[in-house]
Amino acid sequence: MSLTATLKKNIQGDVWPGLPKRFQSFLFFRIQNRAEFKSRLRSFTDNITTAEDACRMSEIIKAAKKKADLERKSARLQALPGVNISFTSTGLEALGAFVSVPDQEFVKRDRKLSPIFRKQQIRGGLFEKGMYSDLVGEGWDNPQELRKEYQPTPEGGRHIDGVIMVTSSLKSDLDANVSKVKQHFLAEAGTAPDADTYTISKNPSIELTLVREGKVRGGTNKGKEHFGFKDGISQPILEGWDERVPQGKEPKATKPGLIVCGHEGDGQTQPAWVKDGSFMVFRDLQQLVPEFNNWMEDNAHLAPFTQDHPKPGEKLAAYMMGRWKNGTPVHESPHDDSDPELFSSNNFDYHPIDEHNKCPFAAHTRKMRPRGDLNHDHAVIVRRGIPYGEDVTTDEANEGKSAADKERGLLFVCYQSDIRNGFNFLTTRWASNHQFPDKKGHVVGEHGPGIDAIACTSPPRSIGLPSSDGTSRDRMPLDSWVVQKGGDYFFVPSIDALRTQLTGPKEIFDQEELTRLREENE
Repeated sequence: MSLTATLKKNIQGDVWPGLPKRFQSFLFFRIQNRAEFKSRLRSFTDNITTAEDACRMSEIIKAAKKKADLERKSARLQALPGVNISFTSTGLEALGAFVSVPDQEFVKRDRKLSPIFRKQQIRGGLFEKGMYSDLVGEGWDNPQELRKEYQPTPEGGRHIDGVIMVTSSLKSDLDANVSKVKQHFLAEAGTAPDADTYTISKNPSIELTLVREGKVRGGTNKGKEHFGFKDGISQPILEGWDERVPQGKEPKATKPGLIVCGHEGDGQTQPAWVKDGSFMVFRDLQQLVPEFNNWMEDNAHLAPFTQDHPKPGEKLAAYMMGRWKNGTPVHESPHDDSDPELFSSNNFDYHPIDEHNKCPFAAHTRKMRPRGDLNHDHAVIVRRGIPYGEDVTTDEANEGKSAADKERGLLFVCYQSDIRNGFNFLTTRWASNHQFPDKKGHVVGEHGPGIDAIACTSPPRSIGLPSSDGTSRDRMPLDSWVVQKGGDYFFVPSIDALRTQLTGPKEIFDQEELTRLREENE
């Protein structure tokens, strides 16, 4: 199905094609006054940035760049602000669009609500569980390292019902729009719009439980995450939606339904109101950059392929990632990163797949997108993350240790139509599986390729690295340089769903009926 004008107006813009951003605020909230929130959300819907808006922004950026190139000067930075909103399962429950797990058993037995539940309940077991229950249970997250806002409340509930994302390419514009969002949901009714000051309601519609701020790094680090690698390469191309088509050995185009619900490729049978939405995963990842850099320098001598390189630590890091820091794939250029034609290349497939003298089997890029190691591409996500925090200071670099008050990392965001088949599958079934990619034992031995060298923090951590002949049965133990601080699972509704099912007077699940059933089953 091609992307129609109607469809572009219905999808939130960060899902596809992505919001342009240099600055981003994540306003996590808990719903306090349910009726008031629904009323304010209904009027707020007009402010949400759609796919149509994001496409227009992209054209503005292209035109400005073309004009600047002709004039041989830098393009003037434009704000191009964006706003999107999404909800956890508890947020949808508060909107009358979701039946919580404790209520589901007696709802299924009720003659009136049972058929509604089976037809209208959003599918996705991991979404309703939430990230804490999922990833702490999987052993991926250590609860001692999580920010308290991502952990359960003392009563066993959740601190987060949703998140409003605000983006801009100008910090002053971002701050102004964040202020407008806060006023919309927090101000006393009747406060004049865009007022410099306003009175916060005594019974506000939401409580802001956490605010996380991201920003693109500047100068020579623009487009790079804090370990120094170019980010955002190798995004899936959505078949029939994106203008580009795969070239050469690039991964084949992805069915849109793997990212956006209700389209070709979506394996779940969702209710009609879920169509054109997407599931968002948010991860708060702290990066221990001085420790990462020091470890690479201190251990490069253990890898045979670094011995003849002028910067052995950089080569070891490149092999761990699967790309050099400027984006050059090590599979296409295993010994240097000097060819500009390869800086963002995606034209490779890891063949021959029984060798890893060019790119280790357990390199991050190969773990997360195996290409030729598989004959299908079913676990696909669209990534929209942004760095946070300041660059490493001179003192930190000299000491080789991250300062307690200088936290930095990545606010990771991805979209998919099924969290279990997307983010969860990639992290728990590929990244942390020592035996994936499969059938490599004859090359690296019985312990397999090893764990994802960058993303996975679950011990024991080791990786099989290639020797000069392309084989290796030696293991290199790894440290952990990413601290998983937590996050959550969200659903990003379509514009139509926000205007009708989620804020209309008639709710999907009647709250009075649910209350009656709870009382009968106590």
